[in-house]
Amino acid sequence: MLEKLKEVFPSLLWGKEDLTPKKGYLWFTTNNNEIIGIDKKEINTKEKQLLDTFLTPYYGNESPTNTNREKQWIQLLFENNKEKLEAPPDTYRFVYFTLSEPIDPLAFQEAIHGLFPDQVPIIWENQQEGVIIEESKPTLEEDTSYDQIIDVFMSDFYINILFYVGPFFTDLQKSPHYYQWIKKSFHTVHQYEKKTVMNYVTAVPYLVSASLLETDYIMMIDSILQDTDQDEELLKTIQIFLECNSNTSLAAKKMYMHRNSLQYRIDKFIEKTNIDVKQFEGALSVYLTLLLKKKLKQSM
Repeated sequence: MLEKLKEVFPSLLWGKEDLTPKKGYLWFTTNNNEIIGIDKKEINTKEKQLLDTFLTPYYGNESPTNTNREKQWIQLLFENNKEKLEAPPDTYRFVYFTLSEPIDPLAFQEAIHGLFPDQVPIIWENQQEGVIIEESKPTLEEDTSYDQIIDVFMSDFYINILFYVGPFFTDLQKSPHYYQWIKKSFHTVHQYEKKTVMNYVTAVPYLVSASLLETDYIMMIDSILQDTDQDEELLKTIQIFLECNSNTSLAAKKMYMHRNSLQYRIDKFIEKTNIDVKQFEGALSVYLTLLLKKKLKQSM
């Protein structure tokens, strides 16, 4: 089919979902989720109507349903234009999602907005994937349950949805890099683990074992250790604590410290990273991250 269309529209481009839309083109997706683009100058009104009968319009990150806030985030994440983001948030996190089948963007938007206390921006990567951007850090009581969102979509839309919940960041300058890392991490982890809700902490063992670029590992270290990244004394304390099987008394004795002082450092780390190293999942991910940080430092 595409070859025949190419004969009619010489400007036709096609590719998979990572094809970057060019300005001046009309974009569509086929039944196989293949993206095609045709120069607007080559399409008259009747031809456009004909194409709409067997192709689905595709807008890339730009969608007719985008709010002003979503357009500002698109400018920041894909064009690195920080000036466009009005009233920049102090903290933010990306929650990447993928759907089992396409859905009307407006219906998805209305459903998501009804489950959050604030109107969260939603940016689409393609017809079935995108990201929810939380611009404020909720309290424990206010935090949205992504398991609950999955139940809503199953009952109301009869589709499956997977979430990958990233950490809260504060540096907007790095947001384009963080976004690409969250997206890449999701697709890497999804090859091994099919949980409906995953987060950046549970993903660490899978990411460490994957063949990623050094820049990806640096991003992972940054997201796990957060503001403690340069506090070598604190990180050494946490590593020894974990190597002592999370035994506070034994770790304090090994470090010639008072038990209360060690406990203070552990609490400080938990507060700064929001990762509970007293629990297996948090302990495993932090320990692997510390070893990876040490390995990368030695290779420099």
